[in-house]
Amino acid sequence: MSQNKIGIIGCGWLGLPLAKEFVSNNYKVKGSTTTKEKLEILKNEGIDAYLIDVAENSISNSFESFLYELDILIVNIPPKIRKDANSNYSEKIKELVKQANKVKNILFISSTSVYGSMQGKIDSNTIALPDSENGKEILKTENIIKNENNTILRFGGLIGGGRNPLKYLIQKEEILNSDAPINYIHLKDCIGIINAIINKEKWGKTYSAVAPFHPSKKEYYNTLCDIKKINRLNFSNKKTEINKEVNDKKIQDELGYDYKFSDFSLQ
Repeated sequence: MSQNKIGIIGCGWLGLPLAKEFVSNNYKVKGSTTTKEKLEILKNEGIDAYLIDVAENSISNSFESFLYELDILIVNIPPKIRKDANSNYSEKIKELVKQANKVKNILFISSTSVYGSMQGKIDSNTIALPDSENGKEILKTENIIKNENNTILRFGGLIGGGRNPLKYLIQKEEILNSDAPINYIHLKDCIGIINAIINKEKWGKTYSAVAPFHPSKKEYYNTLCDIKKINRLNFSNKKTEINKEVNDKKIQDELGYDYKFSDFSLQ
């Protein structure tokens, strides 16, 4: 495969290590941030750094230069609807895609929140029925982006790279939804799956990426507590309000990707 010129909008928890991975494989990589302080960090990693802010009707002037000669654009901007109910996320991404119309392929980093919390066992044929404002806005955004040249990649339960829900849960007096199945994916698997999509040129697709490991929340975290030799968590006996288990076999069948973290190493 020829070495593509790749642009990543949003070099945060996923975007920065992803960009570093591409650089290590000798790709030409452009990356964006919304903070001036981070520009130097990106540059020091060999990333062509840009300060870009995406709004509903406009994008920073530097975006045109960012897009120049790009083959692949990875859009990795979370909606943050909980923090800003008026963010109008879909309109922002619509403007971004409009301006990026000359880029050959777009990979949109989405979320399994497009599935409702009680949709049960979910596979590649399951119709997304979001029951949260976040999920509804993300699904709306997917429909703006989706075409034969663009791929949607839904991640669920991001962990690794400093993210570990256990350190927050041990501070809670009571934890709900003890019987709900876990849906997590490790940072390294996120990067591996993105690489597989690009290497195999799987465009015009939709994937839901969650490790094929779904013990109950209670079983998973109590086992982790035992491994770490700390007190088990205080789970509530209230009825579980979440029943969602994501398994997309296309990750293995189409991409040929085997999860590296698919057991109690998910921590």
